[in-house]
Amino acid sequence: MRTATEDDITRIEVWARAIDAGQYMSRHLPVRSDMLLWKIIIVDGGEVGTAWAECKTGMPGIVFLGIFIGRPELLGEGIGSTVIKDLIDAVCAAAGDVLIRLNVRSNNTRAIACYRKCGFTQIASGEKMDANGARIRTMTMQYSPKFESASTHSSNHHRG
Repeated sequence: MRTATEDDITRIEVWARAIDAGQYMSRHLPVRSDMLLWKIIIVDGGEVGTAWAECKTGMPGIVFLGIFIGRPELLGEGIGSTVIKDLIDAVCAAAGDVLIRLNVRSNNTRAIACYRKCGFTQIASGEKMDANGARIRTMTMQYSPKFESASTHSSNHHRG
């Protein structure tokens, strides 16, 4: 991964259209005022997606992640779980002992499976409305680096 910049936004918009990101996520860019980390995902020398971590005002000790792979042919190849594990390591290095959360649409089964593989567990569910007034079921998932490092299964977090 490399650090993303404002110059990457056009490329990210192209990726979002390529996978019809709106059906999977509410936004495909970080909120720059909340941003802790913003990365471009690189696979075999090519840029293929983006990932970020945000610290939200009023929620100390919690960092939220966002990620998407913008090349449909690369979905399901394990790239997401590798990136998430690397992002967790980067968040822990930058922010210390924090909880890591993400919000995901309940029908995004591929993403949910990936997050579970990375050690996230569901902590809440809810609904929100899309721009057309349709209800979207969501879930909040959480990863606790402190718990994971104390666990006998901590080797699941690192590639082996």
